[in-house]
Amino acid sequence: MALPVTLSDINAFTNRWIVPKSTDVVYKDSPLFARMVGKQRVRFEGGTSIVRPIMYAKLNGGFFSKGDTFNTSYVQTDTAFNVNLKFAHVNVSLYGADNPLNRGREAAFGLVETKMANASMAMAEILAKALYGDGQSSAADSVTSGGVLTTSTSFDGLLAWIDDGNNSGSYTTATDATKSFTSIGGLTRNDLFTAAPTFTTGKTVSTAMGGANSYVDRAFSNFSLVGVNDAYGKAWYGNKYPDLMLTQQEGWNRFWNSIQPNQRFQETDTDLAKIGFQSLRFNMASLVVDKYMPSSLLLGLNTNYLEFYVTEDTRFQFGFTGFKEAQNSIDLAGQFLFAGNLVAPNPRTSFKLCGTGLS
Repeated sequence: MALPVTLSDINAFTNRWIVPKSTDVVYKDSPLFARMVGKQRVRFEGGTSIVRPIMYAKLNGGFFSKGDTFNTSYVQTDTAFNVNLKFAHVNVSLYGADNPLNRGREAAFGLVETKMANASMAMAEILAKALYGDGQSSAADSVTSGGVLTTSTSFDGLLAWIDDGNNSGSYTTATDATKSFTSIGGLTRNDLFTAAPTFTTGKTVSTAMGGANSYVDRAFSNFSLVGVNDAYGKAWYGNKYPDLMLTQQEGWNRFWNSIQPNQRFQETDTDLAKIGFQSLRFNMASLVVDKYMPSSLLLGLNTNYLEFYVTEDTRFQFGFTGFKEAQNSIDLAGQFLFAGNLVAPNPRTSFKLCGTGLS
């Protein structure tokens, strides 16, 4: 009588060979997050909020003749953005019963090791997506859902910082990248102007440029280098101009198709190029693809005026709490933590383009 066979001869006495490495097929890399952590990171010790002073008005002055009197009235020239700390976490859970299984020669690599690597990439993804949000919306937080708008628990992100508060059309109620934000960092944008600017289209009017406003075109439906250059020029003030331009793959393709073949050279000497990101040069800015950013969007950023605040509390500086055993269980859980926020104190030196011309 034949025995029931559950394992063939070869499988009964030959172990499986597990390749001792794992390949990430989930996460992406963000050039903006790399720049923020590498060059724009600002450490702070503590405080109930981050207060960033700005100068928004000019003092009285001018030419005079003999006998003239001066205007000596006091002028309010300074105010400050005020943002709260935002907190993020990544949880790592382990089954206690897996510990005696994943050990010794039979463990190709440790389960804890792979979970920790995953956690660091998960934190980078959460923060990278939040950089592109707004931090003001009541909709479901897009950091995990893949949308555009984010709730108040998220960063005060670039979607709100790089804006003009346009109150025409349906922009104040929009649920995509065209949404406008009348306030940022505790300040109402119109309060920084002697006379509140009036908008009639999706483009920023000349009277609205300055203060906490960026140049924005919310109806960028036909891509052209002339149109991008126009936006770049409106954000250019002497030696202050956008140095980093970010878009999704479709926007990069539009640039690639519009640039002459002899102009399509890859930058090799920038901080982003040195860590593996491909970039093209447009005026004085590096153009890169960030697949974590919303689609149909192009941001031109002066990163000298992007400040990525990270606490000096080591526990909230991408620190790990350590594994804690659950009550009435041998299972374990621990968290990676972050505390900080984003401030863009000079929005007028950046720009934002939204529309089908980038998709």
